[in-house]
Amino acid sequence: MQAFGLGEEASTAALLNFVVAVFAAVLLALSLSAYRRTKLRRLLLVSAAFGLFGAGVALRNVEILYLPGFDTDEVFVAAFELAALASFFFALVMKD
Repeated sequence: MQAFGLGEEASTAALLNFVVAVFAAVLLALSLSAYRRTKLRRLLLVSAAFGLFGAGVALRNVEILYLPGFDTDEVFVAAFELAALASFFFALVMKD
């Protein structure tokens, strides 16, 4: 499968990143909906984690599709993933 003039490996990575980003967006919407029903503050942290994770994956896809060979985004993606993990952690230990 070749898309956007990319090699097979890059287009497969782009497709998988797109699927992951869409799944993160769906989980973000579901967690925000659950927050509106329950008003549990920890669900806001879970929502933030899904949003950060999705943003990191979207950033990785931009690099694959539009800036091939431009690897400075790895620092940003790692920062997004660290922030998402921290948000999940705080959601677990937070008392409502």
